[in-house]
Amino acid sequence: MIPNVAIADSIEPNHSVSQPSKMKTAQIICFALIAIMNLSSWIDLFGVFTELPLIIPLVPEGWTLPSMMLVCNCAANLLPVLVVFLRWYQGKKFSEIPYIYLIITVGIVSCFLLSLLWHKTVYLFGRERSVWLIGLVFTISLLDNTSSLVFFDYMKRFRGLYLTAAFLGEGFTGTIPTILLLLQGIGGEAICVRTSNDTLLKPTFTEPRFSVRIYMLVITGIIVASLLAFLLLRWTNIISLADAAEPANFSEETELDIVRNGEEEKSAIISTNESVQTPIAIVPKQTTEKTFLFLLCINVANSLVVYGILPSLITYIILPYGQKALYYSTFLDTIGYTTVLLLSIRHPHLSMISTIAASIVSYIIAIFLIFIATQSPCPWWADTIHGGFIIIFSHLIMALITGYVRITIGNRIKDQWSNKNGLFYFGISVQLGSALGTVPTFLMINVFDLFVAREPCHVYCIT
Repeated sequence: MIPNVAIADSIEPNHSVSQPSKMKTAQIICFALIAIMNLSSWIDLFGVFTELPLIIPLVPEGWTLPSMMLVCNCAANLLPVLVVFLRWYQGKKFSEIPYIYLIITVGIVSCFLLSLLWHKTVYLFGRERSVWLIGLVFTISLLDNTSSLVFFDYMKRFRGLYLTAAFLGEGFTGTIPTILLLLQGIGGEAICVRTSNDTLLKPTFTEPRFSVRIYMLVITGIIVASLLAFLLLRWTNIISLADAAEPANFSEETELDIVRNGEEEKSAIISTNESVQTPIAIVPKQTTEKTFLFLLCINVANSLVVYGILPSLITYIILPYGQKALYYSTFLDTIGYTTVLLLSIRHPHLSMISTIAASIVSYIIAIFLIFIATQSPCPWWADTIHGGFIIIFSHLIMALITGYVRITIGNRIKDQWSNKNGLFYFGISVQLGSALGTVPTFLMINVFDLFVAREPCHVYCIT
């Protein structure tokens, strides 16, 4: 009997040690799957925007293409409005799951078609137009705008730690296309060649290492991976193995207290009718309705600038400093957003005063960049290296600040707002801000002609 006891004693500790190890592995896998799933939220649309340095010289719309794409994105808010109505109408019967399947699968088809048809034009209303490109951008905009609502709404099913995974996946929707652009090389850079009569300069463009078609097919493959990740989350027991599910809502007599220790997150349900022997740090849900609405207003204002106004003006802001400046700005902005995501893991919250102060700083920088756009084609420091550095750095700092503020607002709503629909309204605020910024900017560019495009191989600034 003694040997058997010895064997049992030797096995039991190993079993107890292996259980936390299995849970930790499951948590890492679950975190990664959520991040991969959220890649499909914006990677197709961001992929097109990132590829604009190569696309703009080859389509008839030229510099007006970014603003036209953003108007498509704004008009595509019709589908999110419908989802909001259905959520209100169906109440507790509403489920975001079918919409996630729809967004990912239609996104795969749209991206594949875009890889084949982006350069095709149709003669319409007296000129050649990129009907296929704009039509497919509108389709993926319908999907991506709706993803801002339903993907964040899906995260109510998980513990607060996993919201960072959603933001991380969303952040990589810009980083991955930029890395692909880096691998392509600096294509689209204008080379001025004299015409046969030796009086005019005609722009020609360097060839990238691989085509826009290959680029979009890679994006399509990434969205397929997102679909597989979502299927694994839905149809395997990885969530239960990781203990990742948010506990059910409790009565007012109970409270969910979250204790963070290093990288671990523990949850404890504490009844007001029971005594607790071990002291536990309690983080109550304190955000009031007034604070919640104010945070949403800040998010609307930030989205108005970052997703509405500046993307429409990006070519007027940066191209006067060279095609490379636009390329580097696109690359640094997306890398910067990933950086603030990593920062938010360590520091997930900002005080209200810091949130307001950071937002004001970002607005001041945005006003400066908008002023630079109004001076196109010959703004301050045009065609200079130091000018390009100033503008790229300004745009990067503004993107970092607004990105971090947005993430911390989302974390605060998730952790401290008692209503489980908080992240759904967080997504609505993003789309509302984008729409409020896009429409007037489109009118200023395409109707009132307040901004002047800078054509390659033309001399604009005499120094």
